[in-house]
Amino acid sequence: MNSPYKKIGVLGAGSWGTVLADIAANNGYEVLIWSRNPNTVNEINTNHTNKKYSGSKKLHKNIKATSNQKDILILSHVIVCIPSASVRSFFKKNKKHIMSETSFLIASKGLEKKTFFSMSEILKEELEMESNISVLSGPNLASEIIEGMAAACVIAAKNKRTGKEFSNILDRQSFKVFLNNDVKGVELAGALKNIYAIVSGLSDGLGNKKNTKAMILTRSLVEMSHLFENLKLKKLTLLGLAGVGDLFATASSEKSRNYSFGYLLGKGKSREEAKKIINQVIEGEKTLKIVYEKVSALELDMPIVEKLYNIVFKKGSVKESFDKMIIESDGRDL
Repeated sequence: MNSPYKKIGVLGAGSWGTVLADIAANNGYEVLIWSRNPNTVNEINTNHTNKKYSGSKKLHKNIKATSNQKDILILSHVIVCIPSASVRSFFKKNKKHIMSETSFLIASKGLEKKTFFSMSEILKEELEMESNISVLSGPNLASEIIEGMAAACVIAAKNKRTGKEFSNILDRQSFKVFLNNDVKGVELAGALKNIYAIVSGLSDGLGNKKNTKAMILTRSLVEMSHLFENLKLKKLTLLGLAGVGDLFATASSEKSRNYSFGYLLGKGKSREEAKKIINQVIEGEKTLKIVYEKVSALELDMPIVEKLYNIVFKKGSVKESFDKMIIESDGRDL
């Protein structure tokens, strides 16, 4: 490791935060990870495990945990892995502890309800900075990466130096990092795919086969491109790791919480029953409501979003709503 900074902070000790902490530690960095749960902190520091999120996997000895967020915020490089719904409140509460030279890599995926802001836009507003903010997205199932399976991600940043610094922290043979400058596009693609992963699981839960899934995922990509076009974002971003790559991984794996949520709905479980079974944050559920309201305000034709919203929040007929997703999809291409 040839770097002037040797200690990295990670906010959030869930599955994704734990994985990224382990990657950085294996690259030679000392990593301090924050959890609000004192039992998790004790487990990581005592046993070098985080069983709820990474099973029996032994974490790298370079990882230490803390329940004091101030310990993280004084570091030069911080990776943000807290639930998207908590990002604004966390930084609003703690911004007085943040140094102006601290750089942030946002790995949390989601959109803010009232503003439709991405996570980087929230940080930009709360911290009054932009050049120190990067975002990470891609086809990254934490349970596979923690086992050492090969994967890749994209880091997007307006400031090339900041993006490159975080690339150096995380890039390794089994986890390749690619750089991009379309910050908003990368974030929106990462948030949207969670919605369509639910639809993929729904299709499988209803007993549909590969042709149906291929069709629904292709139409999902078309819907995403229509929203990108309306918001004047780069549609080409959807063809990369943050778009079709992330969509494919999340929509085809039983290890995905969003896919599993949809699958359980397809099997007849209620929204509440499915959430109880999964027992972790389902980002796609939150994002669905936000995107539905945005699409309605823009008067866009996105029948997959509309019909899924009907299933999840209005308790509409699962089979009838799914069939209408197919029937009402228009014939436009990307």
